[in-house]
Amino acid sequence: MFQVPVLFLIPILNFKRKLCLKCQKRYPSNYVIALVVKKKRMIPEIHDINPKTWLNPFQRTGVFYLLKMGLFYHGLGLILMYMGSFFATSVISDYEIPQFPVSLSLALSSGLLEESVFFGIPYYITGNPLMLLGSGIIWSITHLFSSGVFSIETLAYSGFLFTIPHIFFSIRTWISKKGWFAIIFHSTWNFVFLILYCVWGLRQCSVINDVSDILNVIMAISAGAIVYLTYQDKKKHLNRFLYLIPVLVILIATVILFSNNVIF
Repeated sequence: MFQVPVLFLIPILNFKRKLCLKCQKRYPSNYVIALVVKKKRMIPEIHDINPKTWLNPFQRTGVFYLLKMGLFYHGLGLILMYMGSFFATSVISDYEIPQFPVSLSLALSSGLLEESVFFGIPYYITGNPLMLLGSGIIWSITHLFSSGVFSIETLAYSGFLFTIPHIFFSIRTWISKKGWFAIIFHSTWNFVFLILYCVWGLRQCSVINDVSDILNVIMAISAGAIVYLTYQDKKKHLNRFLYLIPVLVILIATVILFSNNVIF
């Protein structure tokens, strides 16, 4: 026998029940059960913005849904960033928001490098969200010293606060097996905001500032290669020597980057 879907029966049943109370008509129990389940089912977005779930995978993993979650977490980050900036300038005398040169190549490559080193590699090695939380906290703290000057008056408090919500977004995206989206979203966010800053005259735009930007791109590609290898290693056992080349590239690039004795 053909049955009307539950969604269409909900208003009809409610209306008929009110009219037929006197006649004591009864309706099939399966519809009642369906109605109760429908009412108790939580909207995925409401579930995922609950802080209690911030170390769990997302309820849905579609691109549009992940985009909404990314904007939610980064919206929180912007609020914390401006609050931190206001607090720092109000409390710390002679405090100035640190400015440092950022190129388009650095903005794009930083997303791949940071997501790979602090989230992707730890995830594929351990699979433990708490390990990702620990590495994410380290990544967030490094933003305090992004100006390169270690002084109370020059620490990037706003940048540090902005990254805190991003930690949970990256953790949840990676453990939802959508790490590629975390990389793309991170890089795109950096790129779009740098372009906006350049258009508004807040920064000077350049494709590449210096050799350090080139080294950053090289390290990002190498880190991405390591993430890919660890991902493949989960499916089939790979030769450990395959990791040697990207690891050596990162080490050499890091030494060159932080060496004060090399003249370019």
